[in-house]
Amino acid sequence: MKLRTFLSILLIASQSALLGEDMATQQQQGEDALAAGLWEVAEMRFADCLATPGLAADDKARLAIQLAESLIRGDKPAEAAALLDQSFLENSAEAPFWKAHALAGIGRFAEAAELFSQVWMNAAAPHRVEAGFSHASILLSLTKTEAALETLKSLAKLKDPATSTRAKLLTVETLLDLGRPSDARESMPAAAEISAENQPLATFLDAHLMLAERRFNDAAPAFQNLLNQSQGQSLTRHHAAAIGLADALAAAGDPQAAAKSLLTFIQEHPESPLLDPMFRRLQLWLPDAPTAIDPILEQLAQWITPPEAKALGMITATPTDADAAAASAWSTIHKANELLAFSMFTRAIALHRMDTPESRAEAFRLMTRVRLDNPAHSLATRALFQTSRWLLEEGKIERAIAVLDLLRETATSPSLRGEAAFLEARTAYQQGDPKLAAELFDEAARTLPDSSANTARLNAGIARLRIADPPGVTLIQQNGRPADHHLAADLTLEQALAATPPSAARTSLAKFIAQHPAHPRNPEARLAAVEAALADTPPDLVAAQSQLDSLTSEQNSPPALPPARIALARLRIADLAKNSPEAIRVAREIMEKHPQDPANAEAAFTLGRNLFETKDYNPARLVLEKLAASDTDPSRAQAAWLLAARSATWVGTLSSKEEALVLFDKTIAADGALASIARLEKADHLIKNMYRFAEAAQFLQQWFDTLPETDPLRLPAGLLLGQALYAQGTTSPDSLKKALEIYDLLLPHAQKHPALVHRLQYLRGLVLEQLPNENDPNSKRDGQALNAFYSVLETTTPPTEWEYFELCGFKALSLLEKAQRWPAAIAVAQKIASFKGPRAEEAANRAAQLQLKYMIW
Repeated sequence: MKLRTFLSILLIASQSALLGEDMATQQQQGEDALAAGLWEVAEMRFADCLATPGLAADDKARLAIQLAESLIRGDKPAEAAALLDQSFLENSAEAPFWKAHALAGIGRFAEAAELFSQVWMNAAAPHRVEAGFSHASILLSLTKTEAALETLKSLAKLKDPATSTRAKLLTVETLLDLGRPSDARESMPAAAEISAENQPLATFLDAHLMLAERRFNDAAPAFQNLLNQSQGQSLTRHHAAAIGLADALAAAGDPQAAAKSLLTFIQEHPESPLLDPMFRRLQLWLPDAPTAIDPILEQLAQWITPPEAKALGMITATPTDADAAAASAWSTIHKANELLAFSMFTRAIALHRMDTPESRAEAFRLMTRVRLDNPAHSLATRALFQTSRWLLEEGKIERAIAVLDLLRETATSPSLRGEAAFLEARTAYQQGDPKLAAELFDEAARTLPDSSANTARLNAGIARLRIADPPGVTLIQQNGRPADHHLAADLTLEQALAATPPSAARTSLAKFIAQHPAHPRNPEARLAAVEAALADTPPDLVAAQSQLDSLTSEQNSPPALPPARIALARLRIADLAKNSPEAIRVAREIMEKHPQDPANAEAAFTLGRNLFETKDYNPARLVLEKLAASDTDPSRAQAAWLLAARSATWVGTLSSKEEALVLFDKTIAADGALASIARLEKADHLIKNMYRFAEAAQFLQQWFDTLPETDPLRLPAGLLLGQALYAQGTTSPDSLKKALEIYDLLLPHAQKHPALVHRLQYLRGLVLEQLPNENDPNSKRDGQALNAFYSVLETTTPPTEWEYFELCGFKALSLLEKAQRWPAAIAVAQKIASFKGPRAEEAANRAAQLQLKYMIW
């Protein structure tokens, strides 16, 4: 595969959050991600670097090796092998080591073992010691036990104490697995050789050695000490010590104490990764004929909760905008309760042994529930197999055969498929069908381990003895001024009335009022002063009210001034003071007393807006719609249409929601300054209130396609379009791809606005979580989603916004927790906390809890 072709497959069709970053920064981010266990992020950073034109040969080789390591650790060995086959890596000293890992990852173990051997035998090779340990591990998997032990023996002879001790301990572990305790004891390193770091492992192995040596009374306290001293142990080894203690107690002749110790440990650690081997032992220690008061049965009953229907409902999401409305289309899926599943399976086995009609019926019900509640769990197929055996015991042959047929088709475990085939073959033979029996025994032989496979072949041969062998996702302008009888004063007043801005007009008017208190036009000047104070920035409501009070006082009654104009000034004061009850009262008074005055239109608009702001939506809509249809001011008419549409959306009835669409369309048709806002709000209404996502997407797409790339409206329109497309993901998977394309188009235009970048990466991540993986349609693009979420954390400065920044961080954390990648999850939680944001304490607590719970020291 050519490098260009490989990179074109590897590089994902998304805009990187690192646009504008230089290669050194990207490489450092890749190395940081690799150290934190974020393989997907590291992969993308190194791939971006490797795609940089004009790389020096050494830089290119180094980046390729880092990319290969990221791919191998991220479980993409085939892509790593393709990269490592490139000609420019022929002379790389590190390439053979990583090529061996890639070959092992794709199942080419013999070739991997040979490469590891070559690296191990080369004293100057990088990663030589690790190659030696990997070589021994692969030899063990190939059942070349003695060769593996020879490699470990050579490693144990190295002068480095840490390497030597590690090799000796692995030798002990291997010999124990092989059932050679005396050889293991001889290989055990001396106490003085064992460092504090290796002491927990050495103690663990020594306890198992004592168990294998039948020194049960010594082994039990050794395992108990391991349970009491968890510091420095891995989670798995600590929990394995609980199994070791139970094994020691059982081997010493006290299975009841062994079961009790395990039950107590499970009660304290219900999410243990070793529940399967623990429950297998409990099944083994169950009495042949248990009673209803058996301690194991009683404890299992306490762990079995009543069945619950999985509710698929709307998600309450934050923030409460169209993003959340779209996200609410997805349902929540709860992780299976492992403890519940194992408890039901084990109790079913115990109940069936009680051998009463009631207990057998309950056993069948529990096995059925195991399968229905946990269809993807390994116990589901084991439950099928156990059910088929019980059916055969009861002579229900046809039902048993049907269950076995289903098991052979659906079981993921080859061994279990083989056992099912063997059991069905035996049944077929007993039912007088040797031809079918021979075929099924052959099927079993192909999947069972060697010893059992030989038995299946033997039975196939016996069956053939009897048959042949067949193939088998405003200031109002001044009008109607009285005649001027005092020219100089009138000129002064006219200059004051014409002065701009409002602050200058106020100064001139105040001077006129002070100099000409008895002038006939003094009331007019006061009214103009009220209007200027209201038009000033910011409005001076105190001065306006003072002048209006003086104007309307009994001794200064202004009969020559238009009453509607005075009332309009009073309306504006109440409106600007946010005194909605007074504004509504005055507006209605103007409309009632002055229906033909130009002030009527402004009063109607102010009335409608205040009714809207006080949530009196239906009256607001009626007033505004009537005004919009008759107003001669196109700007105010368009504003009235828009407010009427908003009011209709809030009325809440189905008819009003439909009518809101008509009102939005009238706002858009007015083609004024508010047309774009109306388009956005109409789309938001279709998404949020009407759930007509396809209609919203079509409406927005037509508009979005007409907007130039430099138009600032592309961002809000694109965000809404993406949400409308995302919300259709459950019924139209292609819409998810379209949503991702929209977000990718918007990302470059948001680079100067970090808050928008954070929001877009959050939305991209939500889409990627739902999209099928290109190479595996049965899985999702969790790796790409993780990269989108985590990319916002790749900064050295505190963010300009916290909401989407921390949403991204916690989504990345959740993905890692879902994948049970605890060290990486801890690293992300600590990184979120390092920014000291609003949720820093929550992140720090999550990190500490994960460290303690999963014993990540």
